[in-house]
Amino acid sequence: MKRKLVSDALPSCLMLFVALVGFVLLCVCQSGCQITTEGMKVLESEESLEIQNIAVLDENSIEVQFNKEVSVKEAKVSKLDSQEQSSLDALGENAVGANAVLSEDAKTVVYEFQESTDVGERYQLFSEIEDSRGNSLTFAIPFEGYNNRIPILIITELQGATGDKTVKGVKTKRCEYIVLRALTAGNLAGIELYSARYKGLSEYRFPAIEVKAGEHIMIHLRTYEGQDYTEELGDDLSLDKNNDESWSTIRDLYYENSDPCASKEYDIVLLRNRTTAKVMDALLYTLESKKENYSKLSAAEKLATDEGKWKSEGEESDPIILQKTLTATTQSLQRTNSEELFALAKKGELEQDDITTSKNDWQIGLTLYNVKRTSIY
Repeated sequence: MKRKLVSDALPSCLMLFVALVGFVLLCVCQSGCQITTEGMKVLESEESLEIQNIAVLDENSIEVQFNKEVSVKEAKVSKLDSQEQSSLDALGENAVGANAVLSEDAKTVVYEFQESTDVGERYQLFSEIEDSRGNSLTFAIPFEGYNNRIPILIITELQGATGDKTVKGVKTKRCEYIVLRALTAGNLAGIELYSARYKGLSEYRFPAIEVKAGEHIMIHLRTYEGQDYTEELGDDLSLDKNNDESWSTIRDLYYENSDPCASKEYDIVLLRNRTTAKVMDALLYTLESKKENYSKLSAAEKLATDEGKWKSEGEESDPIILQKTLTATTQSLQRTNSEELFALAKKGELEQDDITTSKNDWQIGLTLYNVKRTSIY
């Protein structure tokens, strides 16, 4: 089963886009609020009236902050299909009204939906507002149905190379992958991967699927023409038969993509909650010979360290140092304390905020593609 993943493009010509500086570099804003990165449309505006922050609060509400006192003239919410862009034309017959609750200073509006949203489904908020001078702003904001069951997640493995391998006389392609582990049960909707080197990784969207405590999720980061694969979206993890790339004990998900989005040389990979814009886990690594290149990723490194997800051992920059590049057939980065963290989570002694790691928690080992490998998988 192939799944086409479509990412809405953020318009480049919006006058009010400058107000959304919180996500320009890393799509992250402060105070736990999310600025949507998926195609906000300003349909009519006055330059002096601006949106400053957006946050999905729960399955029934979204909060929008403005730079001035406002009044709400109209508000509606509608469901989008899988490829539909956010716009006035996308309101459709399924649009329902939303109640607008203003803060005491009238600069923040909480839009309360008349119907609850579904986890992982795509919606848009349409609204027309006005300030005390009569300046108006009409906009459409896309958002995903709120997920209040995000599991505790960690990155457990990364293989950042692609290459060919002959198995039993059959030449196969092996692609980059990332493995996550769910330390508790939950739903993956609203989770995001981010590569400081390859921005295309953040375009991958996890499906809204239920995962079990202890489960490993392998995201295959490329697909190829003619490749036969099946995404495992339910309980059966043995459905995918993609040669030696699939394991019956791991959930296989595929990013329908042909471009690099993880590195065999140096990168900073973040696991993030899109709704809260919080970093959940991080992985920092570089070749010894690429330290100068790696230093250019300082914004992502600062985010990982400032949020306490990557511990430095005395040096300002303290990633995993590779002596050789990662390879498709032999070498990957592997977390060594996954079982320890899982045991703590099972006892209820670990929360996502407690997750932190450093280069001491990682090793270089055989990739999952190597048939000689033995592991907890």
